Amino acid sequence: MSATSQAQAGAAPTIVILGHPVHHSVSPAMQGAAFAALGLPHRVVAVDVPPAELPAAIARFRSGEWAGGNVTIPHKRAVLALLDEVTDTAALLGAANTIINRGGRLVGDNTDAAGFTADLDLHAVDPRGAPVLVFGTGGSARAVAYALLQRGAAEVRLLGRNIAQGAQLARELHAVTGGRLINFAWTPTDLGDASHGCVLAVNCTPLGQTPDIYTTPWFQVVPFGGKPFIYDLVYNPAQTLLLRQALSHGLQCATGLGMLVQQGALAFQRWTGSAAPVAIMRAAAEAKLYA
Repeated sequence: MSATSQAQAGAAPTIVILGHPVHHSVSPAMQGAAFAALGLPHRVVAVDVPPAELPAAIARFRSGEWAGGNVTIPHKRAVLALLDEVTDTAALLGAANTIINRGGRLVGDNTDAAGFTADLDLHAVDPRGAPVLVFGTGGSARAVAYALLQRGAAEVRLLGRNIAQGAQLARELHAVTGGRLINFAWTPTDLGDASHGCVLAVNCTPLGQTPDIYTTPWFQVVPFGGKPFIYDLVYNPAQTLLLRQALSHGLQCATGLGMLVQQGALAFQRWTGSAAPVAIMRAAAEAKLYA
């Protein structure tokens, strides 16, 4: 049964959030509020899928049981090989976070980079022609660095614990964007050098995330040079140690909740063809996280 015939038969179309683990996900509440606000019948559920069971899970889209979905850790890369088509962005990033079901033909997209850029715009942060700092060398760092290069950053400075992974990320992103990336080691000295002159610093590591709320990527012995905007992809707790550091120095800052909402809004648009009710989605996410 297709997703369309499923709805016609009286069953609400199902949107799934696939991950392992996934019980902590804010997306079911956020996306569910969006569908309800537009009067759409969809239900949104989180489904824990161990890696070995991912192919079987993808088959449930093809059968029409699931009308669309989001993909989170650890499946964003592995899912690409199981789909019929991927967008250029998903191919460039080597990861998909959104599955669009077109009558059983599955298309993978990645809305992380565009979601990050959309939230930067809301904070009036313009990286064009300037150096920026990115903490981390994993999938989130890849999406953020790609977005910043696409937006015209003069240079992306990567600072991570895995120097080899950082070097590989720099090579791969340079190959697809032509942008300039420099890899730094995870030391106070390198942080001082990497942060010099930056207009923006983005934490793409889990440091500071609940329950490890007393950790931060910014070595406390290293001063903030200039006035960089501090963006922490961590959104739980609502104010991380990194943000408290930034605020104590009079810096502007933001959590990654805005990126979460914006990438989710883009996924919603891909599934429905309708603009997402962004304010309602953010309110639902905040209620789920902080109430």
